[in-house]
Amino acid sequence: MQALGPRAPSSRLQATPGDQSENLHGAIATQPARPVKFKPSRPSTPVGPEIPLISSEQRRDQDHVMEILHIDQPRMWRAKPLHWLSLLSMAVVEIGIITALVTLLVLSNRRQGFVAIGKEFDVSLSVNSMHLQRTFGKSFLWTSLPAFLMTLLSLGFAAIVGSYSEELPYRNLHDGGSIDRTVCLDYRRYPMLYKYWPAWKNRNLTLGFGAFLAFLTTIVLVPLAAHLFQPVYPPFAMRKDFPVMSVYNASSPLAIVDYAPIIGIVAAVRVYGGNWPKWTDGAYAVAEHNRPQGLSSSLNLTELQISASGYAATLDCRSLVEYSLARNPPDGDTATLALDALDMGCNVSLTAGVGPGNEIYLASVSNTNCPEGSGISRIAFLAGRYSSSSTYLLEDMNVIACMPSYSQTSGSIVSSPGFDSTRFEPIASISEMRPDGWALFEKQLVTLSNIGNNNSPDFTSQFGQLILDVARSKNASLVLDTGMLLETIPSVFQSVYAVLARTRMFTKLPEDQPRTDTGLIIYSESRLATVSWSSDITIAIIAALTVFTIWLAVLVPRKNPMLAEEPRGILSGAALLANSDLQQYIREPEWREQYGGRLHKWLKRKFDLGKERCTMDEHGIIKVSGLKDRPPEREKKPSASSSSAA
Repeated sequence: MQALGPRAPSSRLQATPGDQSENLHGAIATQPARPVKFKPSRPSTPVGPEIPLISSEQRRDQDHVMEILHIDQPRMWRAKPLHWLSLLSMAVVEIGIITALVTLLVLSNRRQGFVAIGKEFDVSLSVNSMHLQRTFGKSFLWTSLPAFLMTLLSLGFAAIVGSYSEELPYRNLHDGGSIDRTVCLDYRRYPMLYKYWPAWKNRNLTLGFGAFLAFLTTIVLVPLAAHLFQPVYPPFAMRKDFPVMSVYNASSPLAIVDYAPIIGIVAAVRVYGGNWPKWTDGAYAVAEHNRPQGLSSSLNLTELQISASGYAATLDCRSLVEYSLARNPPDGDTATLALDALDMGCNVSLTAGVGPGNEIYLASVSNTNCPEGSGISRIAFLAGRYSSSSTYLLEDMNVIACMPSYSQTSGSIVSSPGFDSTRFEPIASISEMRPDGWALFEKQLVTLSNIGNNNSPDFTSQFGQLILDVARSKNASLVLDTGMLLETIPSVFQSVYAVLARTRMFTKLPEDQPRTDTGLIIYSESRLATVSWSSDITIAIIAALTVFTIWLAVLVPRKNPMLAEEPRGILSGAALLANSDLQQYIREPEWREQYGGRLHKWLKRKFDLGKERCTMDEHGIIKVSGLKDRPPEREKKPSASSSSAA
């Protein structure tokens, strides 16, 4: 046996021929391996005493012993999720998901969504006479598909963590540890919901971190995956030429104008919340345009912007405190009031009758012949509430003088795709554009179409009544407030002129004189974008999964699980305990009879656990050292009170 050299363990070299066969057969049963073939060496000159000759039968036995003793260390079994290829594949998948999410997030921020979304799609299935057709929205792809992929990732990661938790007791046996940390350690009895907590308590930090990440992937990562993407509708602009259909004509005749429809339109919008006519927003009147030619019908138009001019009339109003007022007759319930005032060099004279027929009066007058340097014209207003006890039969009186102006302003027409509603956005460029019939417009507006109570000697004009109605719609208690009138009068005047200009002062452009204005068409496109906050959380969790996977790929190969094959059921558990020091305790009938088969409870009651050490030798046999019986509990001494009572 000395001729075998240092290849064989010393314990086996000292085996007697009688027990040699039994030991060798035990080695074959616990560690199956392939024999090693040896090449015959050249004979050498023997040194020392002559080696005695041996028989052929002894030579066969010696060759058999050499084959067994020169066994290579068998390849140990390890769960497939913990193989380096599985861990590497999982790390590559996790890094790929992170890269994809970061790329989509960057593209989404730069391009207002990373891909355009089309319409819904149909899926048809026909089996014999049965036909099934289902219409799916593409939202099915960006809600269910990410959740499905994250579920697969969660299952794969849970398999890795589960395999590591099953291997952990054998890894602890490699280093040695107490019974609770080795042969009695089984994390499968803890649900994934809180498996990380007992792992941290047992100082298995790697498993605790992995179990916590597996918990996060289930309750956070998978639900968030359904909200990783969402459709957005960003606006896009395209410059186009818009055909002009009409042009402003400052010479349009205004001699005969029925202001009742115009005032009715303004009242419908200002008082009752209606819509303005096309090509006016109540402040400006603009030329009519048509949609650009060659527009694709698939464009989802949202807005049209046209560079054009807007035409408007405004009033610069101020309240007068210096004026003269006369009453005729000086007594009675009715009277004629004569107002005379001077506004910046332009005289304003107004005569109006008041009486008990109306509660509120608002008389108006126009002066289109102001002296040079004082403005071209004035429109004046006298407003008050009837009171028979007042000197002039009016209280809360207001005298307001306004200077009209007419302008052409460059800006942009902002319209809906069908030109149903338009508004004009002016810029700073403003030029004077007074129509030829401005004087007739101002006189007719304040004097024609008078309405009121026939008992009054003079009536509030329809324009004045419109001002009162608009002020009342804003705040009924402040109809005659000076600030309210100074705000309402210019806006109503501007709206009346805008509707008048739009309906009477634009003429159709001849077809042989084509004209275009440049502008922008604003359209929206359905695109898929990444939700930033959801992506950030997802990337952070998957990055933690990647770190854990790489750490396991480094950590797992450092220790041998000392398993020759995959543990399968009860039989494998019994095989692991074969010839171990624990068999003598398992054979004890006490834990079956007195503890109802509760082995763990019996071990804790019988032995002082915590200081013992369980290891596994090179043959895969579990060894236990330092296991001591629990000392018997001391009997409690009777107290002094119980002794005296006895």
